[in-house]
Amino acid sequence: MIRQPLGVRLESSPMLREDIRQAASLGAKGVVLDATGDLHPDRLTETGRREIRHLLRSVEMTLIAIHLPTRSPYDALEGLDVRVKKADRAFTLAYELGTRLVLVRAGAIPPEEDADRRAIMKTALADLARHADHRGIRLALETGLEAGASMRLLLESIDTPALAASIDPAALLSHGLDPVAAARDLSIWVAHAYANDAATGVRTTRIANPRGQGFPSGALDWEEYLGALEEINYHGFLTAWPDSGGLATQFPALRERLRRF
Repeated sequence: MIRQPLGVRLESSPMLREDIRQAASLGAKGVVLDATGDLHPDRLTETGRREIRHLLRSVEMTLIAIHLPTRSPYDALEGLDVRVKKADRAFTLAYELGTRLVLVRAGAIPPEEDADRRAIMKTALADLARHADHRGIRLALETGLEAGASMRLLLESIDTPALAASIDPAALLSHGLDPVAAARDLSIWVAHAYANDAATGVRTTRIANPRGQGFPSGALDWEEYLGALEEINYHGFLTAWPDSGGLATQFPALRERLRRF
């Protein structure tokens, strides 16, 4: 039987507060929120931050993490200073809302032979890590565009506890990559894990399943994935990521699925 509490990632919307209440009523114990829209660090006032904290306490939910949207990868110099400052404001927001974890998609990791772009990304992430550590935050890079082993090498080369990894099975499967191998390869770097696949809705893909012909395109090998998380001693949340409008049906379905393990 799985021991991880179940959470849910909610997209930013005018109905966010209602979505939080609904998620709690469905049994979610935690939530990942986007630092955009009404929760943009430059828009959410001190009063708004107190309201969010109070709401989460009132429905007995943990703020698992804040997700930091970014339009450009961290291997591009143009606008990098602006993105770092935006991230720093998100770190402050996360701390004040009650979480110590921020998730971000940093962009594809440049190969080692592309030394210039790789150096830019390493420098940017090291800078972000310093800002995060100063705020008491850990920054987790979300998987998807490369194998877990590649991300592990990058994290090891920077070597700071302020950086971590977030496993996104749906994103990995959408690129023909194995979430089970990613979890094992990233091991001690894993600070967050989604419970999703790419077999339904907007994540449908025709890419061959890395687990072999026994698995449909985009389908997650749930038993092996959960087993891999247990092997690496991951004790954090398993976060569902429903399609838009799918919270009421997809979260209960996931909870029922996980009862088998």
